[in-house]
Amino acid sequence: MSDSTNQQAVLASQIQTLVELSEDDLFRKLGIQVKQAEEADAAELEVAQANGAFAEPVGIEMGLGENLRAFGARWWAEIEPKLYNLLCSSESSERSQILAQLPEAKGGTATAVSGGDSGNAAADNIATALAPLLIGLLPFNLPIIASVGATIAAKMILSSGLKTTCDMWQESIEAREAAKAKTEAKPAE
Repeated sequence: MSDSTNQQAVLASQIQTLVELSEDDLFRKLGIQVKQAEEADAAELEVAQANGAFAEPVGIEMGLGENLRAFGARWWAEIEPKLYNLLCSSESSERSQILAQLPEAKGGTATAVSGGDSGNAAADNIATALAPLLIGLLPFNLPIIASVGATIAAKMILSSGLKTTCDMWQESIEAREAAKAKTEAKPAE
């Protein structure tokens, strides 16, 4: 099996498990994986990349407790603009190709999936299309980070539709940029 095919299989397997999780659990998982990646040495990171993820610590919260969800949410803020650029920006050269891969975009509707498709199956399909695109755009080149980010995005797209999700991402990005500009503009005391 080629590296690309193996990576696709790892992503698909991860996503099948992730679509069952709540948003809080997804942010927690993102927090755990990113925290481990930040603390890993090069050899540990290489092993995790080959395996697709770090093994999750059992019964402990890495000293962070409830903060893991918040930590994951902060990292989501790093993923969100990348997804916005891929899926929402008219300047994205890959946008039409990506939308063609998304199950709900077939036929040009790009709205939430309706009909007989279950939410988890549709989220699985969308996340499976997005995750490979995110791997090279995210830090640590760790499949689980791309899988979690793609799953969160897929659930958002399904619950609100792509246009509304893009609008929410744009508002979120603009709010963070405004807060950052305000913080940078404050004189030092």
